[in-house]
Amino acid sequence: MVLGIVSITIGWCCSFGILTSPVALVMGIVALVQIKNDPAKYGGKGFAIGGIIMGALYVAIFLVVILIYGIGIFMGALNS
Repeated sequence: MVLGIVSITIGWCCSFGILTSPVALVMGIVALVQIKNDPAKYGGKGFAIGGIIMGALYVAIFLVVILIYGIGIFMGALNS
């Protein structure tokens, strides 16, 4: 979850979230698998889901921004 928070908040600075977001996704999925296999030993299902959601949210927003820039560059090239 911490890496998900970092990717959403600090990740926009120098695109640092490109590194932290996939790690948040992988660690969240691994945590969910561990919780599913042994719920008595592991807890924090909400934190794992929160990390996955924030990591995925960063990736989605980043892809939309890249898409918008790409469309802008393409449209600018058509007008020239």
